[in-house]
Order: sequence, then C-alpha cells, then structure tokens
Amino acid sequence: MSVNTLKTFGPFRIVKKPSIYTNRNGKCDIVIYRETGQNWGAVYDGKHYTIATILDADTLRPIRSYLTVAGDVLDNLKAWGF
Repeated sequence: MSVNTLKTFGPFRIVKKPSIYTNRNGKCDIVIYRETGQNWGAVYDGKHYTIATILDADTLRPIRSYLTVAGDVLDNLKAWGF
C-alpha cells in the first residue's frame, strides 16, 4: 500500500503515513489508533481515538507503544498490505 493508507478493524484505526520523527525523515510509520469510547481524543468519522502504537513501516518494529493492540491486528498488517 502507498502512504496515507487507512484500515479500520474493530475499535482500531490503522494508518500508514510519513513519520513525524525528525530522525526518521523520509520514512513511513504505521500508526494504530484505538477508539476511546469517550468524548476525548482525535475525532475521525465521529469517533474518538487515541494513539495505541506507532510501528516502523519497513520492519513493523514498535517505535512507541502506549496501549495494548490486539494480536490479530498486528498479525494481519502484512496481509492488509501495510
């Protein structure tokens, strides 16, 4: 998949986009958001989300991890084209 791709799976919103980190200039990250179920967090399609995990798009290694992500989400990233 190309940059700025999107997949929604259960309470997770998965986006591949250019890295926000200056030491990763020119590289892409996969950002996995988790729905908060409350009235806080970034709003996408009327739902509130917070960042759960940020992965290196090339290696799928974690860069930052804030919340637990379901194993089936991580297992299916390659199958989904990320």
